[in-house]
Amino acid sequence: MLKLTLIFFVMLNLVSCNTKTKLLNTSKSFNYKVNNASYASNYLTANYSIIKGDAYTTSRILDGNFSPELLEIKFLSNLVSGKFDIADKVSKKLKINKKNKILYDLPDYILKIKNNDFKGSLDVFENEKLFFKLDDLNDLIKFWIKEKENTKKYLSENYFSNSSIHKLLILENFYNSNELIKIADLISKQNTLNSHELLLLAGFYFRVDDTKKLKEIIKTKLPSQFDKSSIINNFSKQNNIYNQIQKLNFILASKIYNWINEDSLKNNSYSYKKIFLEFSLFLEPKMDISRYALAEIYTFEKTYETSFRILDTIPKNSFFYLASNLKKLSIIKSSGMDAEYKTLLFKIMDIWPDNKLVLYRLANFYKSKSSYQKSLKIYKKILDHYDSNDRDLFLYASNLDKIGKWKEARVLFLELLKKNPSDTFTLNYISYKLALKNQELELALDLIKKALEIDPNNGYFLDTLGWVEYKRNNFNSAVYFLEKSVSILPRSAEVIDHLGDCYFMLNRKKEAIFEWNKALKYETNTNIIKKIKEKIRQHDRLL
Repeated sequence: MLKLTLIFFVMLNLVSCNTKTKLLNTSKSFNYKVNNASYASNYLTANYSIIKGDAYTTSRILDGNFSPELLEIKFLSNLVSGKFDIADKVSKKLKINKKNKILYDLPDYILKIKNNDFKGSLDVFENEKLFFKLDDLNDLIKFWIKEKENTKKYLSENYFSNSSIHKLLILENFYNSNELIKIADLISKQNTLNSHELLLLAGFYFRVDDTKKLKEIIKTKLPSQFDKSSIINNFSKQNNIYNQIQKLNFILASKIYNWINEDSLKNNSYSYKKIFLEFSLFLEPKMDISRYALAEIYTFEKTYETSFRILDTIPKNSFFYLASNLKKLSIIKSSGMDAEYKTLLFKIMDIWPDNKLVLYRLANFYKSKSSYQKSLKIYKKILDHYDSNDRDLFLYASNLDKIGKWKEARVLFLELLKKNPSDTFTLNYISYKLALKNQELELALDLIKKALEIDPNNGYFLDTLGWVEYKRNNFNSAVYFLEKSVSILPRSAEVIDHLGDCYFMLNRKKEAIFEWNKALKYETNTNIIKKIKEKIRQHDRLL
């Protein structure tokens, strides 16, 4: 006998922890007999795939006709993977308790919207308590219906004082765009617009022929993940989804993406987010920002193959093509595929040679290969061609230090501290560097103490303080801070090695050798490994 506890697991992921929005009573379990090996195989494979977060594979496994006990999994996997027509058919086969049927009616709701049966979609959840902000979606549908039926074509004052980008786009279907400029100008003053909303707003200004505001939005407000020059040059192209008056399905797809992007929903389950991002793409297949966000979720779940497959569907002419390639780079890097990372990085560099984020990644690549002269040139290019910030200057100064120009680097670091005396990373960097050079140890001590006043439990800062005290021959004090650092960073080879050195100076040789051996477990730098082994070899024979 097997128990279908998978359903309980999935439902818990799909519903909110908030009891007011809880959808289903999931405590029920299902017992069934395994009549043949094929049935058991399908169950186990589907079980494994959906627990991994791979609803796509699960829906493929359960594509045929299976016994009722697997219908729940089949419904959920098709819902999560965006196969709403199949999910709708399966939900109709299931006997659903009316109290718990909202999730099962969701595919019917989605299909009605897709087919422009907007009044019918409102009827699906009539008298039901809705979840995951579906009320907001229904408000937009009602707003569309009201404006469509409004024969007077009178713009309410309320639209000017209390409107959103989505309502503006709806109004554009029923009024001349030039009548709505005042509303757009009010929306443009909001500081909370995300990238997608900014592109929607840029599209509106394109339609009213205000090229100046369009360029201002793209150049000054869009983040560096966008190829801004290309967007401006190609905004008038036919394949740009942002330059035309939008129908309701597109507007609703945009609103759905916004939910996922809101901070208030970050703690919702990935399954919820997948369903609604698939909903967004179902309504508007060209909504590449929803496609990107969906790939991001699969990346968080480490389902990299699915994430890559989704990112590959973002076309070259998409405004999100650069962002999709940067995301691929991150996935490859986290997977430890160095050769593939280098290949893709230089391919991206050929397409976007002056993009700031691409330059950062190239500089970090050279830095990881100890090619500091090359990374220094790139950071210099960033400083010369972009509005410099403290982070850019810090990276440039640290590279100067790497190539042996400490005096020049020190000047820049001190300039950073004048601008921001609470910059803990700069305080720590200078302090640690002075300790390594055995220079200005009183200044080093003063700087790292300031950093620890701001961030008292930072293991790296405690290590620096311990090493400064070591250099000042205050070994008892050094041990105290280094032991505290190791408790916070138990796998840091550098900190463990420092603690071993300090134990040795206190004639605690057995403990020193123990710590050095432990440091070897975590150290990856071959030169440092040789040095630690040499310390062990020299001092082990003295015991």
